Amino acid sequence: MFLFFNINSVSFGQDSIKSVPDPSSIATIFKSDTSNPGNKTTWHQMLTNIPSDYDKLIRNAFSTEVLPSYIIFGSITGILLLVDNQGWNFNNTLFRKSPIDHKISDFSIKMGDGRYQFLSAALFEVPGLIFNDKTAIRTGSNIVEAVISTGLLVQILKRVTGRQSPLASTETGGDWDPFPSIKQYQKDQPAFYSFPSGHLSTATAVLTVIANNYPNEKWIRSVGYPLLGLLGISLVSEGMHWYSDLPLAVLLGYSLGNIIAPEKKLHTQDNDKSSLTIIPSMTLNGIQLEASYNFQF
Repeated sequence: MFLFFNINSVSFGQDSIKSVPDPSSIATIFKSDTSNPGNKTTWHQMLTNIPSDYDKLIRNAFSTEVLPSYIIFGSITGILLLVDNQGWNFNNTLFRKSPIDHKISDFSIKMGDGRYQFLSAALFEVPGLIFNDKTAIRTGSNIVEAVISTGLLVQILKRVTGRQSPLASTETGGDWDPFPSIKQYQKDQPAFYSFPSGHLSTATAVLTVIANNYPNEKWIRSVGYPLLGLLGISLVSEGMHWYSDLPLAVLLGYSLGNIIAPEKKLHTQDNDKSSLTIIPSMTLNGIQLEASYNFQF
């Protein structure tokens, strides 16, 4: 881990020299939130907001704006159910024959692992607290809320549906055994945990809250959505899920992400005051942090 300090701009009274962030860089991901100075994030919001998140999710599901999405995603799920076995066989054949495909799948699935998602929250929260960056603090809190709220809901649905994963399937498309006992579920989770995908739903929710907190950073969605697609394919390749487990997972994650962090209006950074920007970046030597300080005389 390296820490670099870089002075981007110096302001002199009214004749200020203001830097323009490189749009291709991740530099502005930790810029200060000056659009709403009264928007304070408390530590417990990530937990106390969850009941209201579920309430809004249920209400929105029956609204004229959102209901068509559930109908469309439900229809896609129904179509995929018809070809689940063929999709699983095709992916798994490639997975077993290709070492590269095996490595890509293993890497992709980590994006849906809660441990790495909580780590991503810390990467926003800790620098945000140190440097009083409201946007970073809010984003870290939103990520934790998204992972917990989405994860809990998906776990309930898994236990309600009780669908076999491809690796544990005893019949074409996997058997459905609703409401298995706690003992049954814990003893043989792959036999019940397939529908819907928890990895994909939480990853979608995390991507949504990050993108909504940084609306100026268009690259987040451009990079994130293909990665979500890769995650979904990898889950099928490794036999953890069927393709029909994925649409509802995406819809739930996207819906809860937008409830937790409604998309904000585009705004520009206010450079009239001194500010510190934390820049996470990836190099050949690994992950490093670059600190950029803008100040005025």
